[in-house]
Amino acid sequence: MASQDDLSDQELDTSTLLEKSWRRPSAQKCKTNCLRLSLLTLSLAFNAVLLGCVFLLFLRGRQPSYENGFASDLKSVRSQIRLTEYTFSGGVDLDQDGRFFVSQEGHQYVGDPTLTPGIDDAWDHLQAGLNIDLDGDDDANLTGTTYQWPDTGRYFTGLEVFHSLHCLNRLRQALYPNFYQVFSNPDDPSRHDHIGHCINHIRQALQCHADVTPMKWKRVGDKLILDTATRHTCRDFAKIHDWARQRQTRFDNIASVANGSIFIVD
Repeated sequence: MASQDDLSDQELDTSTLLEKSWRRPSAQKCKTNCLRLSLLTLSLAFNAVLLGCVFLLFLRGRQPSYENGFASDLKSVRSQIRLTEYTFSGGVDLDQDGRFFVSQEGHQYVGDPTLTPGIDDAWDHLQAGLNIDLDGDDDANLTGTTYQWPDTGRYFTGLEVFHSLHCLNRLRQALYPNFYQVFSNPDDPSRHDHIGHCINHIRQALQCHADVTPMKWKRVGDKLILDTATRHTCRDFAKIHDWARQRQTRFDNIASVANGSIFIVD
C-alpha cells in the first residue's frame, strides 16, 4: 500500500503535468491567433492601398485634360473628344540636287484658285459646322452667354477650331485679291481690320494649344532643313467635324436672316 507521502508525490506530479498540458496549448493558440491577426492586418492594408490606387486612377481619369476636355470646352461636344496620332504633311523639302520641292499631300487646300479646281469646295467642306444651333437642353451653360434665335429658341454658337479655320481661309483668299472679293461688303470689317484680326486670332490659338512636339532638322548637302513630317498627338478632328456638321445653322429657316433684318458679320 502506498504511503501518504507517495500519494502526495503522485498528486503533485499529476498536478504539474496538468498545468504543463494546459499551458502548452494556450501558448500555441496565442501564436496562431497572432499570426492570423497579422495576416488579416496585412490583407486589410493591402486592400486599402489597392482601393486608394483605383480611386486615384478614377479621379485622374475625370480630371480636366486635353483628352477629357476642359471647363472652357463646350460641354455637349466633350464626349466626342478622342486622341489620335497624326503625321503632318505638306512641308518644304530638298532633293539630292539641292532643289526645293513641296509635298503634294494636302494640296487641295493651297494654290492659285484659278489653277486648283475644287479648292473652295475643299475649304467649304472643312469649315462645315462653323455656325451651329443648340437647344438649351444640349448645353445648359449656353443660357445667357450667346445669341438665342427668336424664331426657334435655339442658341447660335460654334466651336473655336472652325473660327480659326475660317480665319486661315480668309488669309488664303487675301493672297488672291483679284479672284476673291470677300472684303468688299461695307457691313463687314475692312480688309485691313479683318486680316489683322485673323492673324491675331490664329496667333493666340497656336499659343493657347502650345504644341510641344519636338522639331527635327536634317542635313541635305550643305543645308539644314526642317523635317515637318513629324507625328503629333491631336484631338480627332474628324469626330468633332462630324458632330458640328450635324448641327449646322440652317439660315434659310431663320426668318430674321432670310428677310435681311439681321446680318451675320463675317
